[in-house]
Amino acid sequence: MKYDIKQIVSTVPRYIHDSLVILYWRCRSLFFREKETYRGAWLICERGIEARDNGFAFFQYMRQHFPQQKVYYLIDHTQQIDYEQVKSYGNILEYNSPAHLMAIFYSEFLLSTHIGYITPWSFVCHKTFFSWLSCPKFILLNHGITKEDMSDKLNKFTSGIDLFIAANKQDYDMLIGDSRYGYKPDEIALTGYARYDKWKTGEEKRQILFMPTWRNYLVNRAISTKNQPKVIKTFTSSIYYKSIQNLLNSERLDRMLSANKMRLVFYPHYEMQSALPLWSTKSKNITFADKQHNDIPTLMRESMVMITDYSGVGFDFAYMYKPILYYQFDQEEYYGRHYFRSENYSMEQEGLGAVIVTEDALLDELEKTIDAKCKMETVYRKRVDDFFTYHDTNNCERIYKAIIKIAKCEG
Repeated sequence: MKYDIKQIVSTVPRYIHDSLVILYWRCRSLFFREKETYRGAWLICERGIEARDNGFAFFQYMRQHFPQQKVYYLIDHTQQIDYEQVKSYGNILEYNSPAHLMAIFYSEFLLSTHIGYITPWSFVCHKTFFSWLSCPKFILLNHGITKEDMSDKLNKFTSGIDLFIAANKQDYDMLIGDSRYGYKPDEIALTGYARYDKWKTGEEKRQILFMPTWRNYLVNRAISTKNQPKVIKTFTSSIYYKSIQNLLNSERLDRMLSANKMRLVFYPHYEMQSALPLWSTKSKNITFADKQHNDIPTLMRESMVMITDYSGVGFDFAYMYKPILYYQFDQEEYYGRHYFRSENYSMEQEGLGAVIVTEDALLDELEKTIDAKCKMETVYRKRVDDFFTYHDTNNCERIYKAIIKIAKCEG
């Protein structure tokens, strides 16, 4: 792993700030009346405002199969829909509350789908300089398969990850084989994702799901108190906005939907949800879906076809043997400004659906897919079989065993 001196220097002010915050909450935790309640606990989190991903799926499993284990879910009570889902299982800890911050010092494991949310301070700072104050192990339950070069964010050195949950053999081999990530074999657990245990197709509707991913250069990272990023002022002049807006207002798409009695549901990525009011459509066959009133797993199970661009949700959709179309209208910009193209994975050669770069080609492919009764092509079905190591309902069990293995090693 090569260290960038400028990057290291730039972290000094934050580390000083975080160090003071850690010391403050550690001192307060010494007088925490509920310290025994959280001693040895497992704290689980997604982004602090959600219960829809691998975090909640694993929390459900633990509460159902190991109710005696101290497992707590971190979530903001103002997020009513998600909060109510968790409430029925008990063991809720208010996200970012004093109890949450003090419980960290007594917990055994921190489990999260994302880095940078479960602690309000740098976990690497905590782990590097304050392990003597008691530092839990960090388990990345993960949010999506690592198809792009994420070595700058997901490497062991800058993330503090102690155990990385991998969904398939390709992810496992890449994380171990690429020295930039810095993991040893026993720090990667090939288990499959927790949410896949219930990832079975339900009652389908004549529905197409359009889920483009985000662009980090179009988002203001000054996150609000509810962890909702805002798009920048020049957003509507971007290729991203214009390409999506053009598709939503395509007369050819509207005619295709009408002729086949189908509808298209447009669900922007979490990071782009604040931009939803900026898009518009004249089509009565297209509906917009927001995160407050819609659940991604439900939308995916209901849909017959997915259109995305580069999003990892395509893997989830393909897991159900449903056709995906990758509409990559901005490849040069995406791979130049958002993520770097991976040397370990090619969407064109290994992807689970057709890669398309123009709107006309997308609509041609969509028409062909609908004519084929929305069945996944044989070539992609075979890739799905080869891509996923496990296609069962035992992912949570494997994750649990991997964590217990760490606990025994530490003990």
